[in-house]
Amino acid sequence: MSLRTSSLLILLALAAGCSGNSGTICDKRQECFNSSLDTGKCEKTIDAWADESRNNEDRVAECADCVSDNSCSRIIEKCIDDCLGIP
Repeated sequence: MSLRTSSLLILLALAAGCSGNSGTICDKRQECFNSSLDTGKCEKTIDAWADESRNNEDRVAECADCVSDNSCSRIIEKCIDDCLGIP
């Protein structure tokens, strides 16, 4: 991978911000709980909710961090406090 390509990927990841977090949550929901989940619709719903307040945005980030660090079998036990209430 060229330096230019690597730089572009880093910029895209940084620009994703909240969307990256909602994508993480929705992908994990699909993987662990609902294989037919429309992840695009899920991301839009979470992004809209996160845009309502800084607190919501922070909660989405905390939930995404938790679910990305845990297996499906551990998410409910480990991430319930971080993720409960996120649409």
